[in-house]
Amino acid sequence: MSQDSVPAGHRRLSAKQWTAIVLGIIALIFILQNLNYVRVELLIFHTSAPLWAILSITLFIGYLIGRFSKKRD
Repeated sequence: MSQDSVPAGHRRLSAKQWTAIVLGIIALIFILQNLNYVRVELLIFHTSAPLWAILSITLFIGYLIGRFSKKRD
């Protein structure tokens, strides 16, 4: 057994896995701190939803706009 080999069941986490874990924890904290409901008005539509959901939807819409407006060669 060489020094570089790792016993079964004792694998190290990659940088991507650590990043996913940290972002997941941050997302959970964000959700737990923004549980209050807010009123949202858009033209003739009125609704109320948790602040975290509204902000997440807004972030996703911004992502889509950026994704589809990217200049392609």
